[in-house]
Amino acid sequence: MGEPRVTGLRSAEFAVPDLAAAQRFYEDCWGLETVADTAGAVFLRGTGAEHHILVLRPGAERRLLRVNLAADDKGTVDALHDRAAGLGASVDPPAEIDEPGGGYGFIFRDLDGREYMVSAGLAEPEAQPPTIDRPVKLSHVVQNSPQRQAQSAQFIDLLGFKLSDRTGYMDFVRCSSDHHAIAITTIDAPTLNHCAFEVPNHDALMRASGRMKRAGHPVEWGVGRHGPGNNIFAYFIDPTGYVIEYTAEVEQVDDSYRTGMPEDWERPPEFHGDSWGFAAPASERFREATRG
Repeated sequence: MGEPRVTGLRSAEFAVPDLAAAQRFYEDCWGLETVADTAGAVFLRGTGAEHHILVLRPGAERRLLRVNLAADDKGTVDALHDRAAGLGASVDPPAEIDEPGGGYGFIFRDLDGREYMVSAGLAEPEAQPPTIDRPVKLSHVVQNSPQRQAQSAQFIDLLGFKLSDRTGYMDFVRCSSDHHAIAITTIDAPTLNHCAFEVPNHDALMRASGRMKRAGHPVEWGVGRHGPGNNIFAYFIDPTGYVIEYTAEVEQVDDSYRTGMPEDWERPPEFHGDSWGFAAPASERFREATRG
């Protein structure tokens, strides 16, 4: 066995003040499907093979509760736990997961105290055929941190991530062929920036965005194409205030990919972070929400 490492991004968990209303939004507007509804949480899936890609739990304030990461098997989970613990990280012992989907995993806390569950052995429902407007999977999670590069190094050293690109304000780290699963941006407070959900293609992104717009949820930034990752984007804000993104065409990379540095990603300011130069500047509402 090679060096133990995380191999994918499973799901994110949101605290929401109105669980029923949040569930309706993510089913009817965002395009997810409830796979389990317990007394204390709702588990929603996309069309991919992951058991669930979003968990909603009751909570008075908007807060990212946890990010769930994948490992290949129990042995890898144990090895990652031992490595993280040996390097001084805050971790809980591995254990069976007593929630829908099951599995075996451990909780890891990053330098800002945020929780990640590294797990293996979850139930894998059969993937559904791609649709014209529904998310397939959770593509990436972007976290704000006052210690961006140290936080990136922790993912790399402890969990086997690799640095894909570094701009003047953001690090992009990967654990699969997707350009990034986690990104860390330099903002003083350790808060959630946004979560991105991948749809099958550009056409699906436009159709899904149209559904959101008709439901009264305007595009807050986009449609455009990012530099690092080369993915198409459209950003929205859910009723709780979370920033959520439809994304498509995420760049696929391997070990031959040359890590970009800030000078590689300089763009004219009038492009507003969009490689096409098409998207208008992000709304002030979006900017405030991404600060957490």
